[in-house]
Parts: sequence; C-alpha cells; structure tokens
Amino acid sequence: MVRKWMVFALSTGLLVTIAGVGFSGADDDDSPLEKVMEKVNKANAKIKQGVRNPATYRKKQKEVADNSKEMVKLAKQSKPMKEALGKAKNEANPQEKWNTLMDAFIEKSEKLSEAANKEAPDYDATKKAFSAVSKTCADCHNVFRVEENF
Repeated sequence: MVRKWMVFALSTGLLVTIAGVGFSGADDDDSPLEKVMEKVNKANAKIKQGVRNPATYRKKQKEVADNSKEMVKLAKQSKPMKEALGKAKNEANPQEKWNTLMDAFIEKSEKLSEAANKEAPDYDATKKAFSAVSKTCADCHNVFRVEENF
C-alpha cells in the first residue's frame, strides 16, 4: 500500500514539474512589443487603482505619478515596433494607422504625466487624463490586437 502512494506522489510531482517548466517557458516566446505591453498593463493597472476615487488618489498619488512617467517611456518605446502591423484588421495602410495611434498614445500619456506630476495634482484632471490614455489603448486594440483562441 505504501508503495502505491509513493508511486502516486512521485508521478504527481513529476507531472507538476513538467507542467511548470512548460508554462514558465511560454514567456520566452513573447515579442518585444508584447513585453512592452505587459509593462504598460502593469502601469495601467496601478494608475487605474490609484484614480478610483479622491481618497485613494490622495494615498497613491506618488505611485500614480511614477507610473504615469513609466507610461510615457513605454509609449515612446512601443512606437518603432512594427510586429503588430501584420495583425491590422480592416486597415488599408496599417503603418499610417499605427503611427497615428502611437502618437495619440504618447501625447495622452504625456498629458497624464503632466497632470499627475504637478506640484499640487488635481484628482479630476488626472482621472480625465487617464481616461484619455485608456481610450487610446482601446482604439489601438480595436485595430491591431488579435484575440487568440486557446
């Protein structure tokens, strides 16, 4: 009886180890744009959490300001990346559309950073600027993001 449990435990441990290696190796296949967008998503989530309401904003204003600077850096970093052009949906000139959307993303991110990094930051201005950045993300994803079916 003990031998059956030992075999079960060893085979379960082996299966978990193999599955863990398979999942951890998936990140290695991400394109440079996907890696940048993962960072954008992290910064976006922290900003979104920080601008939920005025009380939260007062507590997390520094974090929002820091992540808004990071968002500007990532927006500028993503513009020259062209791997998304092949995934464009219903676009005659994907390069032009990409440039337009990335320019809007950079511009709105800079406005967000300006609002969040003022000497006396205003919650309403920061929240409005964040909404504009979120809209640029949605606009780009409507054209270039291909939902993969698993």
